[in-house]
Amino acid sequence: MPHWEPLYPIVVYPVIVVAIVALLWFARRISVAPKSGNPLLLMLRAVVLLGLVSLLLNPIDRRETVLPPRPPAVALLVDCSQSMGLGQGESRIDQVKRTIGAVTQGIQKERDIRFPMFRFGARLAKVPGLSELSATDDTSLLSDALQKLPSRVADNQTQAVVLFSDGAVDKADQLVELATAYRELGIPVHAMLPPQQDLRGDIAITELSVPPRVAKGDQATIRAVIESRGYDNERAIVSIRPANRPRSKPLASLPITLTEGATSCELVVTADPALGELAIDVPVDAGEAVAKNNRVPFQLTEKDRTLKVLYMEGTSAQESRWLQNALHADSDIKCVAMTVNNQYAQRPSLQRIDDPYRGFPTTRAELFQYDVVICSDISFQAFTPEQIDWTVELVDRRGGGFVMIGGYTSFGAGGWDRTPWEGLIPFDMTGRRDFLNQGFQVAVPEQAQSHPIWNLLDDPARNRAALAAMPPFGGTNLISRVKPAATLLGQTRTPLSRVGVMPVFACESFGRGRTFAMSTDTTYGWGSRFEREWGEGDNRYYQKFWRNVVRWLAENSQASQKRLTLRVDQVIYSPDESIQLVVEAFDKEFKPTTEYRVTAQLVASLGDDDSSPDGVNQSSGSDATVVALDAKPTAEHYTATIPAVLPGASDDRSSPMQTAYLVVEAWSADQKVARGSQQIQLLHRSNEWLRPQAKPERLQAVVEAGGGRMVSSKDDLDALLRSVEIAPGEVLIHRLPLWDHWMLWTLLLSLLAIDWILRRRGVQHT
Repeated sequence: MPHWEPLYPIVVYPVIVVAIVALLWFARRISVAPKSGNPLLLMLRAVVLLGLVSLLLNPIDRRETVLPPRPPAVALLVDCSQSMGLGQGESRIDQVKRTIGAVTQGIQKERDIRFPMFRFGARLAKVPGLSELSATDDTSLLSDALQKLPSRVADNQTQAVVLFSDGAVDKADQLVELATAYRELGIPVHAMLPPQQDLRGDIAITELSVPPRVAKGDQATIRAVIESRGYDNERAIVSIRPANRPRSKPLASLPITLTEGATSCELVVTADPALGELAIDVPVDAGEAVAKNNRVPFQLTEKDRTLKVLYMEGTSAQESRWLQNALHADSDIKCVAMTVNNQYAQRPSLQRIDDPYRGFPTTRAELFQYDVVICSDISFQAFTPEQIDWTVELVDRRGGGFVMIGGYTSFGAGGWDRTPWEGLIPFDMTGRRDFLNQGFQVAVPEQAQSHPIWNLLDDPARNRAALAAMPPFGGTNLISRVKPAATLLGQTRTPLSRVGVMPVFACESFGRGRTFAMSTDTTYGWGSRFEREWGEGDNRYYQKFWRNVVRWLAENSQASQKRLTLRVDQVIYSPDESIQLVVEAFDKEFKPTTEYRVTAQLVASLGDDDSSPDGVNQSSGSDATVVALDAKPTAEHYTATIPAVLPGASDDRSSPMQTAYLVVEAWSADQKVARGSQQIQLLHRSNEWLRPQAKPERLQAVVEAGGGRMVSSKDDLDALLRSVEIAPGEVLIHRLPLWDHWMLWTLLLSLLAIDWILRRRGVQHT
């Protein structure tokens, strides 16, 4: 609608009108020509002049447009300092994320409202979603976040700020002033404290030192430092157990009295490589903020390199001693024997003879510590599919060895022709799931007598005589034939019922490894005389035979061929410390050498690398800094000092204790010849971990100054966010000057034209 916006004070316009009227009257009074005083001409000129005066009043066409309402916004400000990662069961940050997700998703399904999300700690940052929230910062700068937040939400739609924090924030005196400024802006500050937990403090193993190398039976002294906050003068028990059996009886334990700070202790354990990885731990106390730093795994490194054999015997634990004793006659062979519990059950179970609580390796890494696996009369149902696959990988990719020995649950009779182990076995089991209790003797083909497995004596003639004197067997699994790529090592001297002459011993290469099979048994029953009588009044040939089998199978094993050995000075490091690394390298003859180029890098995890020549996987941290080690020829080793710091992307600051791996590689020119790794622990020291108690009083002060309120539950948060009102849409005003219109100027020009025409042609006087 038209609207007047005069360009000059309103009193000016009457003066102009009076002046125009006076001018017209004066013009008529002084006019000479009769037509100049014509009333019609004067009227035309008066209209034109008055029209120009009206334009000076600045007529405006003013219109309003109301836009649709813009969705309101509530800024969510989440504390991502490390203290928010504390908690028993569920951490504070996880509680906050779960609450925010449940409430905001429900509200946004019903109404149009935005929830811009920001994390703060060491810095303020906007995040796209809840997955980006993690408690990684070592400080909580709430004052800095409140100062910077207005510039991030300067859209005039933010109606409130909701702060999620445990209250352990900085500069409490400045927070009240900043919150007051928000209230003056009309943006109330609310706060929600994660559900309260009675956290007293923290107990942590912060230092751990172990001997660099020990032999079986050595008394190894383990030194540790325990730090505690909030448990002054209380008792705790430090224990060492096998890492995979955290509830077993301790190998060593020591009661200590905690102090507000560090307490040193020493524990002595008897070294036993069969125990595998160990762990030192302190029980998690009631109200303790962090449990992860109460337990640290470590490894006692063996002094010597021995072949490790995993031998599973289905006949009995007593019978397993014959083969185990045969291998232990060689000090460089370590045999771990297992027997089966209830061999013919639907789901039989394996247990170690020296430790009935432990069975077949339950992890890939544990199995890969062995060079050779021997399976004697065990049903496939005693294994998980993963354990069967790991065994194939041990042979195929890591150069290990595998043996299958006959029995009622071996070969086809045990269902092995339907498993991946069928590929390992050098016998063709097609159509054969039966066995035969019939005596027979073995003949070793002449072309096979030179095979390393049959090298019982140095004298060829005596060796042939020993092979010919092999005692008879009492039965066998029935085998169709040896596989085309396998080597026949022995067969029946005479035909057997239903099959004729049948293979008994065979071997073959499989991937990088080797396999061996004997269709008959090596224990009482079928192989009673074989295990007891094959020798010279003893069983020496039997023992030498099995040592030959194991050594031939393990010739390419990566578990036994460790070309690198690593030693570090500690197990736990802080980021401001350095790792003192010592590496020994061995050439193809396993002699110490310093001719290689050796490098090391610290990474957060180990990935899969099947081409690893030393059986250690390459790390996934491609941004890790690679350090070249210094060769010390006189000492026959390499040394390096490496910062105990992971690359930024790999450093997990949300945990007080992080596992890392020191990966070492040896190079000959551009050829990688060996790789090894050492697990260590990185300790993230921070006041955020040491002072876990929440401080709700600081949040309460912020809320009172900011004109908001404390939110104590998910329902309260839901009610608060739903109370946010949608503001009316913005009003747009359009202002268009009316004088800037073609019709007005056409009218004025037309009047002036008429005046000119009338003056030129004259006007008739009435």
